[in-house]
Amino acid sequence: NRTPSKARELADTFGGTVLKSLDEDKWPKSKSTTLTAVISTLPAAAEFTLPKFLLKENNAGMVVFDVNYKPYSTPLLRQAESNNRRVVRGSEMLWTQGVKQF
Repeated sequence: NRTPSKARELADTFGGTVLKSLDEDKWPKSKSTTLTAVISTLPAAAEFTLPKFLLKENNAGMVVFDVNYKPYSTPLLRQAESNNRRVVRGSEMLWTQGVKQF
């Protein structure tokens, strides 16, 4: 259920903001704005990476989640790791979901 309404529901639950664009000119201009999490549900074949401006220093604590479990490392995860960001792989999420079902 990857819909705008579900994104808003998650943002409301966890105190976040839903962004409709990753274009730099549409990004909030406040210096206190930080990106704490990126959750990618795109297929690995999309070869998505973040725009470089989102890897700036005030976003150093962000965590990048990629729900793909094949391949183990996607371009997004490699980019995050090479910029010293924490990552959570799809295989980790899949394993955790499986364990919780028992």
